[in-house]
Amino acid sequence: MNKENLHQELERLHAELGQLDSLDDSDREKLSVLSQDIRRILDYSGTDERHYQSLIERVRNVVTELEATHPKTTLLMRQVLDQIAYLGI
Repeated sequence: MNKENLHQELERLHAELGQLDSLDDSDREKLSVLSQDIRRILDYSGTDERHYQSLIERVRNVVTELEATHPKTTLLMRQVLDQIAYLGI
């Protein structure tokens, strides 16, 4: 697994977040912020891994809060977390 594959998975997650329905205002806001964070990571061309670390924490928090209501999306989030861990970030 390399960073290019990670970016592809982040693109998939970003697209999935944009298609979610049946969210309350609080969940919609959390996912909106997460989506913006993902976009910033995708647009980031540097090598500082701290950008990924802050994203990891936010994804973990959202997964915990949404896994009962949006299992498909949280599965994708967990896959992204696994890929980041595999890269040693």
